[in-house]
This record gives sequence, C-alpha cells and structure tokens, in this order.
Amino acid sequence: MSVLVRNKESAAIERIRNLIPLQTKLSNEFDENAYNVFVFGSYPTIRYDEGSSDIDIAVYTKDIDLYKKIAVIIEDYFYELGIETDLFLIDTSVAAPVYLSALNSQIQFTDFYPDELSLFKGVCQQELLKIKRSMVG
Repeated sequence: MSVLVRNKESAAIERIRNLIPLQTKLSNEFDENAYNVFVFGSYPTIRYDEGSSDIDIAVYTKDIDLYKKIAVIIEDYFYELGIETDLFLIDTSVAAPVYLSALNSQIQFTDFYPDELSLFKGVCQQELLKIKRSMVG
C-alpha cells in the first residue's frame, strides 16, 4: 500500500472521529428515538478532497421543528471547521432515488431506523429501477 493511500485512509478515519463530538452533542440535546443523522458521500472516504469537497448529511425525523434545531447545530459545527455542508431532510412523503445514498450509509448517529424508513427505502429503490428501465427502453 502506498504512502499516499495510507495518508488518505488516516485522514478519512480522522474525519469520521471528528463526527463523534457532533453526535454526542446531538444525543445530549435530543431524544435519539426521534431522529437519525446519515453522513454519506466522499467525506468519510479517501475520495474526499480537502478544500473542495463538502459533507453530505441527511436527517430523518417526523418533527420539522426538531429537524430545524438539528440542522442549525450541524451547520454551525461544520462552519467552525470550515467545511461546506450539503444538508437535507429525508421527506418520506416523496419517494426519490436521491435518498438512497443517505439511507444506505454506514455512518448513522443513532439506531433510529423505524420500519417506515425501511419501507420508504424500498420504495425509493423501486423508483430508481423505474428510471433505469425508462432510460434503457
């Protein structure tokens, strides 16, 4: 393994570790059975490019006021780190493939992943398949 790859892996691990204070802050402020935060995209990987990449974050909650509070904390946290944030609410009323990257993420802040969200993920997957089929034929 090259030094460059090892350095990129070490940086990715450090970025993931840097999420722990944010996760702790959110869990101390809010009921972990009411929300989940998904980190996806290049941030937790070796593909992340310091200075030009952002962090992709999705929040799942049924409480829009809770989402707003969580969003402010997340945006402030990454603003302090100088990292652009692409943050959105997972809206289960509109099934769309855009949610799949978040819902498949290995980095989640809580264990809150209710059956409704699992079903929604399946519907989003079906929407993606429809789009793929329409592109082929």
